[in-house]
Amino acid sequence: MNYYLFKTLTPDLAEEELVAHGLQDIYQIEDSETGQTFIGGRSKRPFSQLQHSILVEKSGENVDWEEQWSLFAENFSEGKAHIDLNRFGKNKMLLLAAGPGFGDLSHPTTALMLEMMQGRIENESILDIGTGSGILALAALLLGASSAIGIDIAPEALKHARLNAKANHLKARFTKTLPQNAPPSNICLLNMIFPEQQTVLRHPDRYNSLAKLWITSGILEEQKKEYLHWTQSCSWQLLEERQKEQWLGFIFKIKNHR
Repeated sequence: MNYYLFKTLTPDLAEEELVAHGLQDIYQIEDSETGQTFIGGRSKRPFSQLQHSILVEKSGENVDWEEQWSLFAENFSEGKAHIDLNRFGKNKMLLLAAGPGFGDLSHPTTALMLEMMQGRIENESILDIGTGSGILALAALLLGASSAIGIDIAPEALKHARLNAKANHLKARFTKTLPQNAPPSNICLLNMIFPEQQTVLRHPDRYNSLAKLWITSGILEEQKKEYLHWTQSCSWQLLEERQKEQWLGFIFKIKNHR
């Protein structure tokens, strides 16, 4: 397994292209001085014939995550990002150790998710699908959720999320698959690009049976029509839409759900 960093040539298309070529555990960073966007991740397969990005760095397993996070994570010091949740409704601080899991609040979709979560998750059970660093599940607990389960297929991300739970003294569960004993009524969080959402929800009823509300992001503005058509096939009914830069966020309820 190797870790890669790409400079985007066409930011709106680069991530989908890299996912199609096998890039996993994707994170996106932006150089505040130049505005240049970079996409990183890991893959067992080499990359060639890319149209929308250029490979700028390749490394083995020994990635210096602290160095990577220090460049872009919010209020990074002493090996951790310090995420002030006051703007999302609670005077709390979320600590995130540097690591391979996606989510340090540097990407607009993470902020969109937290904005949409505000005022909706207190005393609720949370299912965070594609949890990455655990940022949304852990923030949910600090914002008043009663429980949180984070799901991710990457062992490195799960390890990272558990480390972050320990750093914040929070009792979140992180697992590779949907637990059989998950609570019966959850707010489901889904912050992934469109193709990844389609892959995860090949059988949406499995999650819909446990969902009272879906909060999603990771959708580009030009994908809106296609995405909303797909969500109808998932039996979701749109309640709210938000936008940050070129990224969209949505809140859905399950059709015919009381």
